[in-house]
Amino acid sequence: MHRIWRYLLLFTTGVLLAAGSAQTGDSSYLRDLPTGDRWIQHLTNDLLPFWTTPAALGDPLGSFPSVRCDDGSLLDYKKPCPPIAANSYLLAPAQSLVSVSRQTYGYGVAYHLTGYPKYLAYMKAGIDYIRKNAVDRSGGGMFTMLDLGNNSWGPRREFRNPQELGYGLLGLAMYYYLTRDDQVLPDIFAIKEYIASSYYNRTLGTMQWMLQNNGSQRSDQKRLVADLDQMNTYLVLLTPILPEPQRTEWQQTLALMARSILGTFYSPADNLFFTSANTPQDRDLAFSGADFGHTSKALWMLRWTGLMLGDQGMVSFSEAAGRRLFDRAYLPEDGSWAQGVLSGGQTDRNKNWWIFAELDQFSGTLALGDLRAGRYLPQTAAYWFKYFVDPEFGEVWNGVNYGTNTPQRDYPKAWAWKSAYHSFEHALVGYITAQYLRGQPVKLHYAFQKEFKPAIIRPYYFPGTVQSVDGIVDSAGIQYQTVSFSGPSAPAAAPALTAVSAATYLAGPLAVGSIAAAFGARLSTDTQMPQAGQIFISSPGTSVAIQDSAGARWAPSLYFASPSQVNFLVPANAAPGFAVITITAKDGVAASGQLQIAPVSPGIFQLDTGTALAAANVVRVKADQSQSFESVYQVGLADEVRALPIDLGPATEQVYLTLWGTGIFNAKSVAVTVGGQEVGVLYWGPQRLSAGVNLVGVEQVNIGPLPRALAGAGRVNIVLAADGQTASPVQVSIK
Repeated sequence: MHRIWRYLLLFTTGVLLAAGSAQTGDSSYLRDLPTGDRWIQHLTNDLLPFWTTPAALGDPLGSFPSVRCDDGSLLDYKKPCPPIAANSYLLAPAQSLVSVSRQTYGYGVAYHLTGYPKYLAYMKAGIDYIRKNAVDRSGGGMFTMLDLGNNSWGPRREFRNPQELGYGLLGLAMYYYLTRDDQVLPDIFAIKEYIASSYYNRTLGTMQWMLQNNGSQRSDQKRLVADLDQMNTYLVLLTPILPEPQRTEWQQTLALMARSILGTFYSPADNLFFTSANTPQDRDLAFSGADFGHTSKALWMLRWTGLMLGDQGMVSFSEAAGRRLFDRAYLPEDGSWAQGVLSGGQTDRNKNWWIFAELDQFSGTLALGDLRAGRYLPQTAAYWFKYFVDPEFGEVWNGVNYGTNTPQRDYPKAWAWKSAYHSFEHALVGYITAQYLRGQPVKLHYAFQKEFKPAIIRPYYFPGTVQSVDGIVDSAGIQYQTVSFSGPSAPAAAPALTAVSAATYLAGPLAVGSIAAAFGARLSTDTQMPQAGQIFISSPGTSVAIQDSAGARWAPSLYFASPSQVNFLVPANAAPGFAVITITAKDGVAASGQLQIAPVSPGIFQLDTGTALAAANVVRVKADQSQSFESVYQVGLADEVRALPIDLGPATEQVYLTLWGTGIFNAKSVAVTVGGQEVGVLYWGPQRLSAGVNLVGVEQVNIGPLPRALAGAGRVNIVLAADGQTASPVQVSIK
């Protein structure tokens, strides 16, 4: 194992380290950011006209049609309008639960932003229609399609999929959020429980796609949207406002879904979420493309989930990955977002309505804590208003062609998967983030019919402090409230010194006894490294001082010092909480910053940061109990580190992994998935390389045996959670 020693020593001495801390950027772009009023105007003038015609409202009210022509008229199946005439998929006389639920959600957003009761009435009509017709009260779950030819709902429960069931809950979830109407809560709880208990497959590590094979379509397909679309349709919105014990149960479901999508569909090398993970080619850009929308939505949901669970590791990962995604997706030549990456790796520069909206929403969200993340928004919003909006009949086009900026009309503006949801959520999030970024209050409208606690009123997914509640009661006795929220304070200026985990380089807490890296300027007058055979610098010219939350002062040992970076050991006995760190160079120049110390904050070292190849060893146990040790990497002719596929061998052998990390040993519990599948954790604590070797701060986690179902999986993610804190995913390759 002498090679792994070499790489672990390089981590501690800083040779393989690179800065990755977030910076607060220039706020000058805020003057060009659309105002909150502009987003409400967009809703009322550009979107709502298309959704408030008699044809849109359905007959009876609430039976919203799934497909309409671009002028808003109903589809004539005998004389279909373009582009519906060219799509046989849209010509089947059917009503989709997904579209009805999405349109119901849209009316909820309209009420939320304007306070006009008629939109809430439209929403309630949709809710009543769904509850009366689409809830399967005998078989469980929901029907997802109405055959308009014979007026029967289907399909059979065995052939329904969790994505459509999740979207079936979207309207109900938004309605409960706005009203706290307890009458809908039993349906929400029952359907959520049905989805979780029926579809989650521990062998797969994800939701399975159906309950039974349907011809050539396998039930055990792994699709990102099966898990992700539980999070964004109801879990993230409702969990914080639910009563116990449901709140805790839903938090556990969110944690399961989050680690499922992170462990199964994410590619660290590409910083993309792929929509399928059934073969190695499904997550390989040489064979499969990936849109930016699912990646943005997944990271957005992971961030909210991390905040809800107190999982700072998940929050830091999603924020850092989001910033990388924005840089890749943004097209400066026309101020827009690209659609994704095509198979082969080329950027697809066309624009798609929902992908564009997702990127705007995540960018605006991150800008509330890091202004740099929102610097694209003035340009992308201007592009959206100019090219996506249909100025004649309202709503937005499915997409816009790159170069010509002309609308894509292959699909109509209203069909099963394009029915108010994304465009209306875009307006809502645009309004909230614009108000907060400008330091102005957010005013939203609710309709609580009984006493409520201000502490559980939230402005959609966002934080907010209730400043005022103004209520009225109409002639029918219905109560309406207008709630004003103040938002988070403006991001502080970038500190002169930042400290991050040496394993992940992500902002967040630093565990006691872990290896950290501090970045700044003039931290040292020269570059200093330990003498041969030593771990720490014996006589550093640079000094580090930490004053913890209890007022105690500590002088950490240093692994490495240079003018821009200092690596140090976080004191093992430092008090948890916020601390002040000061680094003083030999010439007396000092830089200070703040760090947060925690008992546990896990990180796994990487042998190659480009592919997130885990610093790990393979331990093979044969039938006679003899053991052999193998590497997870190989070194190329140019001295580059590449993954060496792990052979799981015959059934008589078992394969284990030793992972090398930091910030883990104080944990009371550690859980690990490999390729989305749970793997046993046998040991975590100080490293046990061999007698006489003591890399202080480096810890090991022994896991296994690796499931034989992973044979042939190719690159697989390892996701480790210690005391509920998630480490950034790393990878190994399995033959």
